[in-house]
Amino acid sequence: MASFSNTPPEIIEEIINALGDDVAALKACSQTCSSLLPSCRKCLFRTIHITPRDHPQRNLPRLITSFGTLLDRNPGISDYVRNFVHRICTPDLDDDDVLRVLGRLRRVQSFKLGMGDRVIEWKTLRQPFRDALLRLIHLRSISRLKISDIQDFPIKTLCPCANLVDLTLLSVWGSAAGIDDDEQGEGNFVPEAVAPQLQSFNFDSWSSPYVLHLLNYRRSDGIPVLDFGSVRRLTAEGQNEQDLVVIQALIKATQNLEVIKYSGTYACTQNASSWISYAISHSSNLVIELINGYAGLAVALMNTPSLSTLRKLCLSHEINGEGQDPLCGLPEALRGLSGRNVIEEIYLEVLVDTDCQCNTGTLEWGRLDAALEHGFPMLRHVLLDIAVWVFSSHNAGEILRAKLDELPAKCFPWLSKNPTVLFSFSTRIEWV
Repeated sequence: MASFSNTPPEIIEEIINALGDDVAALKACSQTCSSLLPSCRKCLFRTIHITPRDHPQRNLPRLITSFGTLLDRNPGISDYVRNFVHRICTPDLDDDDVLRVLGRLRRVQSFKLGMGDRVIEWKTLRQPFRDALLRLIHLRSISRLKISDIQDFPIKTLCPCANLVDLTLLSVWGSAAGIDDDEQGEGNFVPEAVAPQLQSFNFDSWSSPYVLHLLNYRRSDGIPVLDFGSVRRLTAEGQNEQDLVVIQALIKATQNLEVIKYSGTYACTQNASSWISYAISHSSNLVIELINGYAGLAVALMNTPSLSTLRKLCLSHEINGEGQDPLCGLPEALRGLSGRNVIEEIYLEVLVDTDCQCNTGTLEWGRLDAALEHGFPMLRHVLLDIAVWVFSSHNAGEILRAKLDELPAKCFPWLSKNPTVLFSFSTRIEWV
């Protein structure tokens, strides 16, 4: 094996980093020179995905087993792992070798935990397995955590996550009694003097009740489990009015939101994104606005601190009827913000059900162009992406897409010609 012992370490690092995620190149490079081996291993084993095989075969070991064998041969590799994704499969639950592998990881910064084949109740996991998972979750190095497909995950277990800044909860749910349960000893962990300060939070509709309980829960000393006041990026999903109430309460707890990303999986007439209206305004009298689409956005944002922090707005809604407003009242909401905002980017995704078609008229779509023409001094990018859902082999989707492709020329003259604002328009077909 060759040697580059006289090569400055920073040059070696630059060479390895330039290879990026090219696994084949990194493997070849690691076999070329002994001095390159540690840097190559650092890249190769930075991220480890342990997920169930799509097509399990009896003669192939599970990925967690193969990874354990690798660590047996090269124990130092565990120190290179920074991002660990573990989708637990049923055979893992009673396998002590899995606990041994988890126990070797000491420097993980990002941990994604979930079930690969079903939702599981936390208390049904045997105690040694829970202890192994909690040891990882509570590592001082953990800053990003994603939990999915787990029922009754105890809220108190998040107290010791001192350096947690990014939390994602997907399909995490359960009864209040279940998520408060302290019988398994999770409450014995010593919490930090102050609550972990999140900067990014992401959750789906299934997790809404859990999130509401998380917001309201207090430790014995009166301190919240997590501090949402510093959240700058919020990603949320809503399917019903209950979800929106939870989102309202969440954003009310924040102080300096810069990015809001929301997807509504229901028709826009059912309230697509008016949760932002209430949430940013911190006003309790806007619950009645839940059925008004984006219409309450302007009223909610007027004279609030969030006007000086919100820079990116990402919205998504579905059109499932030709008579619906394709923009869900967004232009009218934006008019109310004219001249009093620092919004730089607006991303809007419209999902069109071809069975119902959608309005392609100039009057309806052109309202967005007119609304943005004045009063958005910081605006630099507007993206409008329209996805046409196709459910059968007929050509209705292509016909509708052809009409939608004419919208920029007909409906968005200001956006299309403005030299200071990048206007990105796209349409696509999605087979459902």
